Order: sequence, then structure tokens, then C-alpha cells
Amino acid sequence: MAGDPIMKRTALFLLLLAGAFGLRSLAATEDSVKTNFTAMPGGTLVVDVDFGSLQIATHSSNEILVDIERKVSMRTSERESAFLKDNPISITRSGSTLTIRSRKTSKISWNWSFGSQSTQARYLVTVPAEFAANLSTRGGPISVRGLRGAIKADTSGGGLRFEDTEGELKGTTSGGGIQLKNSKGTLRVETSGGGIRSEGGSGSLHADTSGGSVEVKSFGGPVRLHTSGGGIRVESIGGEVFGETSGGSIHAQIPTPVPGPVHLSSSGGGIELITGASAAFDLDASTSAGGVSCDLPIASSGTKHRSHLSGPVNGGGPKVVLETSAGSVRIRSSGAALR
Repeated sequence: MAGDPIMKRTALFLLLLAGAFGLRSLAATEDSVKTNFTAMPGGTLVVDVDFGSLQIATHSSNEILVDIERKVSMRTSERESAFLKDNPISITRSGSTLTIRSRKTSKISWNWSFGSQSTQARYLVTVPAEFAANLSTRGGPISVRGLRGAIKADTSGGGLRFEDTEGELKGTTSGGGIQLKNSKGTLRVETSGGGIRSEGGSGSLHADTSGGSVEVKSFGGPVRLHTSGGGIRVESIGGEVFGETSGGSIHAQIPTPVPGPVHLSSSGGGIELITGASAAFDLDASTSAGGVSCDLPIASSGTKHRSHLSGPVNGGGPKVVLETSAGSVRIRSSGAALR
């Protein structure tokens, strides 16, 4: 049956229109900056941007390498160019401090009312290893590798990763996980929306998350861990251990001899502590909804497998406090001292 010619032309027009918008949605306007500066160790890098990932690397040269790429996709190429112009990249130098900044200069709202909008950026900066960094992005992950200097990193929408860093470190994110590997110094990290994992390193570690688990392995120094939404796992910590969770279980492997006080608390799961058969410490373990058991010899002032058990283990030593409101507590021998 023959169709209405007007209807056919209308359908063809709409198809072509949709195709045109579809092809436009694949296009994007890009800009990039590649430059370098002479720099001596001991300087400071500042990066402060509205969007994009920040990647900080190190090398043995006395120079700073800057490699920036940005890509914007909007309804028209004119809007894309206007957006990039409204978010210019500035690179300034004052003494030993290099600052890279990209912030919106007008009050224009760039919310797109037809289709989708995409903004991408990557800031790769390579500096001498002995450098401090102050890093901020409102939309993207931050990674730092090999830096020996004070680091402050903050993102509102991405994860944080630090590897082989040395010096004071403060990292915060409102929407991602945090990873540390072989970082040394006074370390403080916090996330509102992800887990925290640390492996290796030394100094002191304070880790806090509102929405994930915390795992710390082989850290040489005291650790203080808190989560409101996950479990805690610690292994081979060379110092005092404090762990608190409101929403998960706790698993801890403590070296022998016990290197310092241990305080583990959970409102939402059981606690298991594993240590060497010869580990000596003063135990205080309790639960409100389960039992307490200890495989190691203890001069107990309570009764095993009941809700509370306290006393010196193998003659006594650092204080070990284990408490939970919603699970059992078990102190177990590894069969051999953990090193």
C-alpha cells in the first residue's frame, strides 16, 4: 500500500535531523598545552582546576614538564570553544612555585538543555623528585608517584592514588577510593564515598571513610582507622593499632612480639585477631551478642567462650582491647610468630 508522500518526506527529514545530531554528538573541540620550565629540587607545584584528572610524576632532571589535554563535547562547536575560553589555562611562576590553574571566569551556566555534555581533561606534570605539591580538582582522580615532599590533594569527584611518596601527606575525596603504596611519612587520608587500601610504607597513618572498607598491610608505624560503612583488615603493623567500624567485621594479624597497644571496636560484626603462639599482651575482649574465645594461654579473670574475657596472655604486655556489639570475638594462634 502506497504511503502518504508528505508523511514520507516528514519522516525522512526527522531521520536526517536525528542523524545530524548523532554525528555532532561524536565530535568534540580539543585543546592542549605542552611546555617545560627549569626548576631546582625543593620547589612547589600548585594545580587548581575545575575538572580533569591530575597525574604527578617525577624524574631526575631539573625541569618541570607540563602536558595538558582537554576535550569538550556540547551541542555546537561554538559552545565548546566558548566553554574552553571561559575556562582558560594559566601557568604562572613565582620564585620556586609553579601554579597551573583553570577556573571559570564568568557567571555563565553551561548546563546543556538538549542532549548530553562531556568535559574531559588530563593534567600530566613531571617534576624533580624533591618537590612539594598542592593539588585540587572538582571533577577527577588524582595520582602522585615518587614525590619526596609535602603533598596536599583534594578532589570532589574521583579517587586518590599515592605511590612511593615520602613526606607529610593529606588526601581528601568526596567521591572515590584511596590507594597508598609504599608511602612514608605522616599520612592522613579521608573519603566520603569509597574504600581505603594501603600496602607497605612507614611513619603514621590516619585513614577515615564514610562508605567503604579499610585494608592496611605491612605498615611500619602506628595506624588509626575508621569506617562507617565497611570492614577493617590489618596485617603486619609495626606500631599501635586503633580500628573502629560501624558497619562490618574486623580481621587483624598482629606480629610477635606485639609492637604496641591494640584497640579494635565494631558495631556491626565480629572480630578475629591472629598472632604468634608466644605473643604476650594484656587482653580485654568483650561482646554484646556472641562469645569470646582465646587459643593462647591466658591467666583469665573471666570464663572462656563467654561474653567477656580479660587477663595477661603469655605473661602480659601491651594492652589489647577487642569489643563488638554484634558478633563474636576470637583470638587465634597462627602456629608460628608473624614477622
